[in-house]
Amino acid sequence: MRIKNYILPVLMACSLAFTGCVDTETEQVLDYKNNYKTVADADNVILGIYGKFMGLAEQVVVLNELRGDLVDLTPKSNKDLQEIYTNTPSKGNKYADPTQFYQVIQNCNDALANFKVMRKDNRLSENEYAERYSDVASLRCWLYLQLGIQYGNVPYITKATVTVDDAIKNDSVKPIAFDALVDSLITEMKALPSLDDYLNSSLVKYSLDGYTMKNYFAQKRLILGDLYMWRGRDQQDYIDAATQYRKVLATDETASVNNVKYRCGVWPTVDVFRFQILYVRYKPDDVLSLINRWKEIFSRPAEDANAPNELIWTVSYDQSYQPTYPFVRLFANQGKGEYQLRPSSASIQKWNSEVQTNEFPFDSRGPQSSYDVVNGDTVVQKYLYSYDATKPYAQSGRWWIYRAGQLLLRYAEAVNRAGLPKLAYAIVNTGFKTAYTWPNPGNVTANVWDQGNNITGYGHGNPYPDWAYFDARQMDVPRIRAPWRDFPGIRGRANLKVKALSLPTNPTTLDSIQAMEKIIINENALECAYEGNRWGDLLRVARRMNKNGENGTDYLNSMLNQKYKGNNPYSTPDKWYLPYSFK
Repeated sequence: MRIKNYILPVLMACSLAFTGCVDTETEQVLDYKNNYKTVADADNVILGIYGKFMGLAEQVVVLNELRGDLVDLTPKSNKDLQEIYTNTPSKGNKYADPTQFYQVIQNCNDALANFKVMRKDNRLSENEYAERYSDVASLRCWLYLQLGIQYGNVPYITKATVTVDDAIKNDSVKPIAFDALVDSLITEMKALPSLDDYLNSSLVKYSLDGYTMKNYFAQKRLILGDLYMWRGRDQQDYIDAATQYRKVLATDETASVNNVKYRCGVWPTVDVFRFQILYVRYKPDDVLSLINRWKEIFSRPAEDANAPNELIWTVSYDQSYQPTYPFVRLFANQGKGEYQLRPSSASIQKWNSEVQTNEFPFDSRGPQSSYDVVNGDTVVQKYLYSYDATKPYAQSGRWWIYRAGQLLLRYAEAVNRAGLPKLAYAIVNTGFKTAYTWPNPGNVTANVWDQGNNITGYGHGNPYPDWAYFDARQMDVPRIRAPWRDFPGIRGRANLKVKALSLPTNPTTLDSIQAMEKIIINENALECAYEGNRWGDLLRVARRMNKNGENGTDYLNSMLNQKYKGNNPYSTPDKWYLPYSFK
């Protein structure tokens, strides 16, 4: 999405964002260009930064999906894509070049320096400063995390500089290790003035050119949660990650017991829209009665009344404005599509290996949902619901950075490693009611579901802590309708059978955690395929396993070999990262 009268002039202003001096004081940065007089000026700069950020969508999705197991080449794939596939990028490969990331980062650096001066001069109030500074700084952290995922060791630059070349090609600017980068990003995120969304800014009060801006900006708590997950130094990191995710899952939790925001809520009839997969009532054994509303996550406009129940951080692209939506060219095989990437056979097999509750042998999130067959070709459908090949130049669509299904799976990954695999099991499968029992229905003050053998569960002296607590009660005497009572679980929403743990005889908690983690990563592929997260998910788990002595290298190879069939170019940890070279 671009706003013709609002953002386009801002891009010209933001093209000046590299004109500060490396060692200047922030006051001198402001004096150099006079673009930061008012709150409106600050907002214009922020929109300009996000306009540049939109240009990263193609690079982020290609790197995170083509390097994983779910996306494959086609006969039409260009040289740059072929090099990414084989992990042999040459100089000038547009997908392997991190310059565009640093261009956005340097815009962020300039804005942050000037926001400090505006606050000092009372051009921004404390609240105005807190919202804007925190937003831009968290976006910068997200960008650096993406760089770390792809390159491992990268320069960490937080000062406004003269040019991007001076910042990233200067021999005096040394890359830092990925682990050190994550430590620095966590420190930065924890020091932000605010981790909350925009509340009072005009940036979110109005729609611009018909697009709501509420889901357009960086999700600070999710970024911090992800950083804790990447660090994974000890149990506390996973608890801290779960804490941040749980706070987002609590959005509007007390507003109404019938609110379904981020809860993948279902309803027993098709008249209420809840993004679920179900069958016409009384016809569960008739495949023709299938009603797939899960795929409407991707086909409904972002401004649809129900979209905010699923979409958390998403960017819309409009056919009338730059930058052009890149995914029609990459994935479509009609109109202006060049069909350069397609679903891998490994990804299709994952959905075909699932079984629904009515015994139908496929996962409806796959065929005619995440992918489709068009003129004999398998195509990634998630990005093409807004594209009409009879109007080839009308290319609009969305980039999904974070949505509810992904958040719940990240939360499950965190609580699992925090020592609560049963809670993760409930979230991935069919929710709390089927996983837990409530031991004392008559005691209305006991609002915690029994956690079985977990020592923090009800009946063991103390309830679950806030980061792992969900009230899912439903009873008539007295009448209780708790917020999470209809949560169906990720697989429940997709009408799939429970995914059971495969455990050894007399399993330990660690056995359950390790088995559950693999289920979570597999479910990520089924729920979030092609959305630009896959390489990061696989890499994060492989790194974690290696640190814990669990042989993550073999695990990553087992996943990638399904696509590469013995020619896996990421077979050892020294091959996991792209070469960092700008010269």
